[in-house]
Amino acid sequence: MKKQTAPRIFVISIFVLAAIFPAWLSGNQIEIIRDYWGIAHIYADNDLELFFGSGYATAEDRMFQMELSRRKVAGTLSEIYGKDLLESDKLMRTLGLYKLAQEIPHVLNPSSGFVASANHLPVGDWYPHSLTIGTGGTGHNRRSIRLYELQDDQNDFTFESFSEIHRDDVSAIARDFLSLARTLSERNLLLQISARTLKALIDWDYRLLENSRAADVAETIVQVMHRSLRPSTVTALLASKYGGGHAGNIFLLRSAMEELERTQKLPDEEELAVWVNQVLEASAGSLREPFSQVRKAVMVYQTNLEGLPSIYPDANRSMPDLVTTSGNTVWSQLGNSYTLIVDLSNIDNSRAFLPPGVSEDPRSTHFFDQVELWVAGETRPAPLSREEVMKYAESIETLPSPINKTMRQSGSD
Repeated sequence: MKKQTAPRIFVISIFVLAAIFPAWLSGNQIEIIRDYWGIAHIYADNDLELFFGSGYATAEDRMFQMELSRRKVAGTLSEIYGKDLLESDKLMRTLGLYKLAQEIPHVLNPSSGFVASANHLPVGDWYPHSLTIGTGGTGHNRRSIRLYELQDDQNDFTFESFSEIHRDDVSAIARDFLSLARTLSERNLLLQISARTLKALIDWDYRLLENSRAADVAETIVQVMHRSLRPSTVTALLASKYGGGHAGNIFLLRSAMEELERTQKLPDEEELAVWVNQVLEASAGSLREPFSQVRKAVMVYQTNLEGLPSIYPDANRSMPDLVTTSGNTVWSQLGNSYTLIVDLSNIDNSRAFLPPGVSEDPRSTHFFDQVELWVAGETRPAPLSREEVMKYAESIETLPSPINKTMRQSGSD
């Protein structure tokens, strides 16, 4: 199980706290207050010390993960894991990212004392640089379309309404595809094998739940759809009009169903029938596969994005019984990392959770202490004012400032 979003906790907390609260310390000290859940709240006199405190607190929780990330870029993972990682190391050394980072002065030694990037900014349509596909620039993805639906139904937002959205497990793209398929079936445009696949989903409620045969079939359909609209194939016309990938799928489905509702006619009906039959036929194999309701998985310690073997098998944990692990849902529990809900009318009403726990140290009580929240889709108190933070304080750590007089003058300039 990869857990790599803890720095977000500290970055978010730092920016909010630094912007709102006055300095509480004297003598250029850094104070790290950890609450019941091990979350670090950091207070300092200036940005330089604040970010030093952030790095220190992050290292306390996940120094080994930070070291693995450094080794990944430097191409030295095989020194720990052996020859299986040699090809990865060769690639990274060929790319030379570690060397480049050392040669760029403003990255290695920024005058501000810390490194930031576009990832720390909310990206909207005003942002002048392309951040590649997947950021919404190419249209809706299979989760964003459902999120828009849920938000359209909201007159106001409360913690309760947010929780309902957070725990939503409906696949809008599968639902809309099946709606189109049923329309084509009523017009006798489905092949027999396609009709059988559609019949298997007749009672499905569009929820992608674990241990559900219908949900498994629907997942397969969504996967097949992803590469189903392509040039130089029988779907070339649709691909040219709507694009490919899930963004193209969603654009096609919304356009076709809106036209059907408005005129009672389907645009490009023949091509739509070819496409839907192709997807259902390719998905039919999932009906013949044996279905097991027992899917116990292991959360491998420090596997991270690279799928590394466990460096410490005793720290592996059994995956809890989750409601939905599908990446096609808003909830998508395997994708849950750090969740923070800020009540801007009263920041001390804020709530959050970080599964399975903030610490990467198996010896820590905060290594696996937020699993119940994860499973239930619930949150814990996450106040932001110092007064409220102190009510949940578990420990207080004071650090001397690492910044000498010259550096402090440079930072203030």
